[in-house]
Amino acid sequence: MSEARTAAPRDRFDPPLLRVRWTTSAAVSREAFLGELRARSGWESARIESVLWHGGVFLDDRPHAGATLPETIAAHTRVDLYAFAWEPEPIAIDAARILHDAADWLAVDKPAWTTTQRSRASERLSVEAALRAFAGEPGLVAVHRLDRETSGVLVFAKTRGAATRLGRAFAEGRMRKRYLARVAPVPRERSWEVSGFLGRVLDPQRYRFALRDVEAPGFRASRTRFTRLDDDGASARVACEPLTGRSHQIRVHLAASGTPIVGDALYGGVAGERTLLHASELALPESEGAPPLVAPAPASLRA
Repeated sequence: MSEARTAAPRDRFDPPLLRVRWTTSAAVSREAFLGELRARSGWESARIESVLWHGGVFLDDRPHAGATLPETIAAHTRVDLYAFAWEPEPIAIDAARILHDAADWLAVDKPAWTTTQRSRASERLSVEAALRAFAGEPGLVAVHRLDRETSGVLVFAKTRGAATRLGRAFAEGRMRKRYLARVAPVPRERSWEVSGFLGRVLDPQRYRFALRDVEAPGFRASRTRFTRLDDDGASARVACEPLTGRSHQIRVHLAASGTPIVGDALYGGVAGERTLLHASELALPESEGAPPLVAPAPASLRA
């Protein structure tokens, strides 16, 4: 791609997305479809090649790369194209990021600004894809996920049996998790707990969640314990222990406490380099025979 990239981590690994949508009016051949793709997008050849290489073509919500496009695209097929504004850097996984390598699973220290699994724009740029290549495990799958901006401990299964076993442990709350967050303003309490029913709320532009006091359809019970570790007068480091595992749970619970995470614009946080949340420790069930998995805190979350 011709556009220059900046040194900011978000620009290096999470460039803006370009999107084109239409619905086919009649059945078209693969060759004709690619011609229409070029005409409708107006993109140069390099960007179209990138879209096909990354797998950013969706036909009725099913992703396709160039090699998997069907020979004929049916009439009334909904087409979504996702392209990067500029080409992101590859995700680098090396031995230094491997926290534990067991017989049928492994754990990695996920870098910030990387996706756990494929994104809309790419099936190739994810921690899962990079780890499959590094470990030589083509069937490796993520057992749980971390948000793109969140760094820290992430577990992958090498076999279907391990995926089922570890997934059940997460679902049943037998994985003890600890996160570090930097919040602002400084919390008044040294320790506190937040609970309530957490669920996704409608928003035309954003994927976000809300906390309610009473149960409602689509809202599930959630609970997190927090401990203030230290502060600099303007912000504080907080240890977070989620006792349930809901999407955006820690982010919503801290915002509800009046101390949102620094960088978390979605939930009212002050400006920061990113959402300063780090999965610092994960203790698996004793039956796994592994010590607690610890990912060193990045500089922004050290004392």
